[in-house]
Amino acid sequence: MVVESEEVRHESSEEYDSEEYEDDDEVLDTEHIDVELEEDDFKTQGKERCKDAFLNFSSDYEDNEADEDNDLVDEDEEGFGSEEEIDDTAGANDLDLGDAVGAGFPIHDPSVKWNKMKPLLGERYESPHQLQQCLTNYAIKSGYNIKFAKCDTVRLTAKCGSKMKSQPCPFRVHASWMTQERSFQIKTLVDEHKCVRNFNISNLLSPRWLARHFLKELIMKPNLKCKEMQSIIRTKFHCGVSWSKAYRTRCRAMTIIDGKLTEHYARVWDYCHELLRSNPGSTVQVGVTVNPDETTYFHRMYLCFKAIKEGWKIGCRRVIGLDGSFLKGTCKGELLTAIGRDANNQVYPIAWAVVDIENKANWKWFLELLTEDLNLLDGGGFTVISDQHKGLLEATKEVLPNVEHRQCARHIYANFRKTYSGVEFKNMFWAASLSTVESEFLRKMDDIKEVNPNAYEHLIARDPHTWCRAFFRTDVACEAVENGIAECFNAIILDARKKPLLAMFEEIRLYMMDRFYHMLQKAEKWESVVCPAAIKKMNKFGEDLRNWNVNPSGPSIFEARNGLEGYVVNLQSRVCSCRLWDISGIPCVHAQCAILFTGQDPVHFISEWFHVDRFKAIYANNILPVNGRNLWPRTSYIKPLPPLARRMPGRPTLKRKRHATESQDKYSQNKMKVTGKGRTVQCKNCLQRGHNKASCKNPKVTPEPKPKKKMGRPRLDPDISHWTRGGVRGGVRGSRGGARGSRGGRGGNRGGAVGNTGDVVANRGGGVAEVEGGGVAEVEDDTIPEKYLVHLWKAMQDLKQSRYSTEEIKKSLSLTDSHMKQLNDYNDTIEQVLPMSMEEEYPPQTETQDGDEENIPETQPESEEEEEGINDTHELPVHLRIVKKRRPSERIVKTKLKKMGCVGTSSNSPLELD
Repeated sequence: MVVESEEVRHESSEEYDSEEYEDDDEVLDTEHIDVELEEDDFKTQGKERCKDAFLNFSSDYEDNEADEDNDLVDEDEEGFGSEEEIDDTAGANDLDLGDAVGAGFPIHDPSVKWNKMKPLLGERYESPHQLQQCLTNYAIKSGYNIKFAKCDTVRLTAKCGSKMKSQPCPFRVHASWMTQERSFQIKTLVDEHKCVRNFNISNLLSPRWLARHFLKELIMKPNLKCKEMQSIIRTKFHCGVSWSKAYRTRCRAMTIIDGKLTEHYARVWDYCHELLRSNPGSTVQVGVTVNPDETTYFHRMYLCFKAIKEGWKIGCRRVIGLDGSFLKGTCKGELLTAIGRDANNQVYPIAWAVVDIENKANWKWFLELLTEDLNLLDGGGFTVISDQHKGLLEATKEVLPNVEHRQCARHIYANFRKTYSGVEFKNMFWAASLSTVESEFLRKMDDIKEVNPNAYEHLIARDPHTWCRAFFRTDVACEAVENGIAECFNAIILDARKKPLLAMFEEIRLYMMDRFYHMLQKAEKWESVVCPAAIKKMNKFGEDLRNWNVNPSGPSIFEARNGLEGYVVNLQSRVCSCRLWDISGIPCVHAQCAILFTGQDPVHFISEWFHVDRFKAIYANNILPVNGRNLWPRTSYIKPLPPLARRMPGRPTLKRKRHATESQDKYSQNKMKVTGKGRTVQCKNCLQRGHNKASCKNPKVTPEPKPKKKMGRPRLDPDISHWTRGGVRGGVRGSRGGARGSRGGRGGNRGGAVGNTGDVVANRGGGVAEVEGGGVAEVEDDTIPEKYLVHLWKAMQDLKQSRYSTEEIKKSLSLTDSHMKQLNDYNDTIEQVLPMSMEEEYPPQTETQDGDEENIPETQPESEEEEEGINDTHELPVHLRIVKKRRPSERIVKTKLKKMGCVGTSSNSPLELD
C-alpha cells in the first residue's frame, strides 16, 4: 500500500500552487466515480453509493494532486516541447476575449462520463488540472496520443503526440486564466488529427488515472490480481500496460479506498468512542507514547466486545490459545490474539490487540486485560496453549500463576528436528506426545533414549508436562497438543492484516458479526443433541472397535481387552484407565465397547461441553452494528501519529513460511520436492567431505579395501538364540534328508524332514507332528531348551546319516561340546522310552509293480476299548503331541527309525516323524 502522506507529486517542470488548487478536505464522491458500467447495470443502479459506509466515507482523494514523475511520460517518450516551438499567434480557432466577461461560454461538467468528455473552444474549467483530466479522457477515448508541451499553474498547451515528422499533426489546445473571473479557459483549439489512430496511449494511462477507474472493481473484489488488471485494461482501453504500472495502480486505488495511514491513526480515539457507544460493556483500550517534544505516537490498542466475552463465559471450554502474527500492510506491528473453542470445536476469537512488537511487556498488558474481561483470576481451572515465545511464557507465569500452560507440540518438534531429524525420531516423538498414560509415555521415551540418549535429554529438558497428554488436566475436555486453532484464525484474517489500522479492525469486526449470524443459522439445522464435530471425533476414536472384547464386572464397571492390553471402564464416573475419555470428554474406543455392550448409544456419554444447546447459547448475542466514519463523534484528545517504521532486514513476505515438518495439503502451491539441500558431498580423489573431485587440490588417496561380508542373510537381532527356524533349517538343508527333495513331496524326500518351530511335515505315508511352544528361544545359559531338543536331535541324526563328522555337525548347527553331550544323553533317553516292535504294530503291506508301496485301508476298531487302545501311547516327551493321519508302511517306519537310531515304538500308536 502506498502511503500518500509521504509521496512527492509532480505534474510537469513546475508544481501547482498548493494554496490555490489543492484542497485537503475535498472528499471523493463515489456517485461520480469514472467507471464504465454495463448499460443494464447503469440503468438499474444509477448513482448507487458503496454499501459499506466505512469504505464509502474513507475514500478521501485529492483530485488536484499532481502525478508522480514518469506517470504521464514513459521513458522512451520524447520530452516536452520547448517554449519556442509553441505558436501563440491567434488563428481561425483562437478566441480573443479581451476584457469581456465569459458568461456566455460553457462550463465544464465533471460529472459527465469520462468517455463522453470533449474539449470545446471557450469552455471554462476550475483549474489547469481539471482541463488536463478532460484532455486525457478525450485522448484515451479517441485513441490519439497527446503530450503536454506546457502544463503549469498559468497556462496549459497540448499537442498531438505522434512521432511522424514528415506529416505533422495539427491538433493543438492552449488555455490560460481569464482576466475578469477566476476560470481557466480554452482559448485555442484545433480538433483535427492527420496522424494514425493506433491507440498508443500508454503514457496517458498513469496509475493515478487508472486508480480512479478501478475503485469499484477493487471494492467488490479486493483480491484482484495485477495480471487480471492488465487484461481488463487491454480489453477496456485497447492498450497494454506493464505489471509494475498495474501494481502501482492497485496500491493507489487501495489507498483511496482505505484512506491515508495518518488519517487512520488520527481518528483512533473517535473510533474507540463509537465502539463503546454502540456496544456498551465492551473493552477498548488505546496506548500512546508521548515524546519529550510533546509528539504523540500510537503504541498499542486492545479490543474485546461484550457479546464475545459473554458467549465465551456461557458455553466455551476453559481453554485459550494465544498467538501473535505480523501485520502485512502499511500498518506495521503485530496482532496478538486470544482464541477459544466453541462447542463444535471451532475457532472462537475472544480478543485481539495491535502492538508495536511482541515482547514480555506487551503480552503482560494483553493478559492483564484478558484476565479482567474473562474473570480468570489467578488462572486456576483454566488452560492456556501457546508457542515457546519467552516473553509470553514469562508473562503467563506472572499474570496467571496457577493456569495450566501447554506448549504447542509442533513447535517443540520443530526445534527438536533441527538436531535430531528423520522419520524414526519423528514417529517416536509424536508417539510420546500423544501418550495418555504416564507408563506408556515412559516406554516411548525409553525407546528414544535407546536410539540416542542426547535426544532423550533434549525432550526431558522441555518439560513433558506441557506437551504430553499423559500429564494434562481432565476437567477441560480438550486433548489438543497443538495450537493450530490460533494459526487457523491468523490465516482467516490474512487479507485484513494487509489493511491499515482501522480498516483492519473493521474487517475483523464485520467478520465476527457475519460469523455469529451464520453459526446460529447453521445450528438450527442440526438434529442431534451433540455437535457434529464431537461425533466425528468419537467415530475416529472407535475405528478399531471390532478388535476389543468386553468383560463385565458390574452394572457400570467393565474391562476392555485386546490381546495383552486391558483397560478398566467406569460408565457411571465416565472414566477410562487410558485417560483419553477423561481428557477429551469424548468416549474412547474402550468406553464405546462397554457402552455398546450395555445396549446404549455412545453419543449420550459425550461431555456437555459439546452439546448443541451450549453452541446456540454461545452465538445467541451478536455484536451490535457500528456507524460509519462520517458519524463518529469528534473527541478532544491529541491525534496520535503513526508509529515509527521498523525496517526489518530482507524483503517483507506476505505468506507465512511453512516449516519443513508441516504437511503440504492439496491446495498448496509449493509441493514437496526432493533436493540435495543439506547434503555434504565427498571427494572421490582425497576422500574428504566438503568438495568434489573437480575442485580438489589434494593428492589422490587410495581407499582401503572393504572387508568381505559373510555369505547369507545377516541376523536381525544378534541376541536371538541360534536355534531359530532359520538356524535349524540351514543345518538340515542340503543333507540327504534335506528340506526340499524330490519324492518327499511337500516336506522333503524319503525320510527327509524340515525342523522348525511350527509344523513338521513328513514324507508320504507319514504324519504331522506339532511341537508346542513354537517361537524364538532366549537362551540365558549354555543349555538347550527342551522345546528345541527334539529338533536338534533329529537334525543331528540326519547329518550323521549324511556322513557328517562330529565337528561338521557342531559347526552346521552352532553347537558346543556341552550341547553335544546333552544331545547324546537325550538320544539314550529316547532309546529307552520308545521301544520299537514293528512286526506287532503294523501288518505287512503289498507293493505295486513300480516298487511303490500300496497303502492298506485302515481297519475299523471293533469296540471303544480298541479305539482307545489305538490312541493310547507310552510315556512320550511332553512337548511331542501325536496327531494321527494314516498308517505308514512297515518298511518305511523301520528304515526311518533305523536312521534315527531308535529301537522301537509303542505297540498301539505309531510314532509320527518329520
